[in-house]
Amino acid sequence: MAKSPRRDLSRNPQALFHIPMGTPRTPRKKVALLTLGCAKNLVDSERIATMLDARGVQVVNELDDVPVAVVNTCGFIDPAKEESVGVILDAADWKQEAGGRTLIVTGCLSGRYGHELRREIPEVDAFCGINPEEAARAALQALGLTGEPPACGPQRRRRMTPAAWSYLRVSEGCSNRCAYCAIPLIRGPLRSRPVDEILAEARDLAGQGVRELNVIGQDTAAYGSDRPGLPPIHEVLHELCRLDGLRRLRLLYTHPAHVGDELLEVVGAEPKLCPYLDMPLQHISDEVLRRMGRPVSRADIERLMARVRERIPGVTLRTTFLVGFPGESEEDFEELLSFVRQARFDRMGCFAYSPEEDTPAFEMPDQVPEQVREERRDELMAAQQKIAFELAAGRIGERTEVLIEEDEPPEEGLWPARSPHEAPDVDPLIYVEQKEAPPAGQFVRVEITDSLGYDCIARIVGEDCGDG
Repeated sequence: MAKSPRRDLSRNPQALFHIPMGTPRTPRKKVALLTLGCAKNLVDSERIATMLDARGVQVVNELDDVPVAVVNTCGFIDPAKEESVGVILDAADWKQEAGGRTLIVTGCLSGRYGHELRREIPEVDAFCGINPEEAARAALQALGLTGEPPACGPQRRRRMTPAAWSYLRVSEGCSNRCAYCAIPLIRGPLRSRPVDEILAEARDLAGQGVRELNVIGQDTAAYGSDRPGLPPIHEVLHELCRLDGLRRLRLLYTHPAHVGDELLEVVGAEPKLCPYLDMPLQHISDEVLRRMGRPVSRADIERLMARVRERIPGVTLRTTFLVGFPGESEEDFEELLSFVRQARFDRMGCFAYSPEEDTPAFEMPDQVPEQVREERRDELMAAQQKIAFELAAGRIGERTEVLIEEDEPPEEGLWPARSPHEAPDVDPLIYVEQKEAPPAGQFVRVEITDSLGYDCIARIVGEDCGDG
């Protein structure tokens, strides 16, 4: 596992969320909960916060003036590991500054490297793996609160996202076994949740005022394939669209091998489903895809993309690629670069390959030098940046409905918002230009008037059109 030097506690602001706690009880014991990584990790932190709040514990996201800290880590690739180790080390410094403090580490890094971390960072009092209940139990015990943490029901949880939107996790783990990926080693095989639990949680969220749900899992398109009797994901989405109060839903993290025509038909036909598909492709070279263990070819991908754009009018297509995989030749990379320029994805991310212990790719021959991996990533992202800027500029004059994200703008008079074509945290924003504060957590009609790189500028042309 890569080590990280000590550094200031300057974490990615998207990884830390304000936790609305309602009316405080006095006095309340406090726990700092620091969350790193993806949306799935955020949902685990929400479960921890739910159990602590039920015992009267106030959950905050800063280390000041708290006796207990819980760090929920990410262990996906080397940069994420280094970020997590850096935050743990900073929290260890915080612990050493005063007596009586307790440091608990949970999440993916803890689950995969707990034994190594115990040796390297002995200041940590407990490593809880990927177990929100165990992390909550350890925090309660450190506060002197005995007994088990309250059961965290499948539907009710303390949210850490803005008031009007939330994530809805439909499954845990992954059974795809891609050669480069450690997720199955960390989180285990695919485990789909029962439909009644998913619907109950969605109803509860709608009752809390949530109007947008972003449906997540390691591979949402594979939902139900692990358990006989469960419906496929397109039927679950159809049922979610029937719930009162929800305005829109968005499907994220779909493996292209599992995206079928029935799913595309539902996404294209349901008014509440955003015309948006997040489909990580990883590469386009047949040889690289084969070595990656991806059960699709270039021809499969091109046929699927054509069907996506045909069956979902106005679709926003998001993907990610992985460059520098062992054996990736210059010709393989040039093929991918040409494909990206031709495909013109609406949203695209790119990772440089990170060698992960215990994965098949870790032992493969022809490892690509790190500098080459990073250069290829930068070149691919530069090509996509040009496309993204052109697509943003091409939206000038478009009218759309946006969800106002915040009640305080990062820049005066520019209010962050998202249309059906922007997923939270990973996509650009539409900034609504207005002196007075528009209603945070509400939908308004806007006209896009300008673009600013990846982002767009808009003005309000209509008020909220009502609930779903």
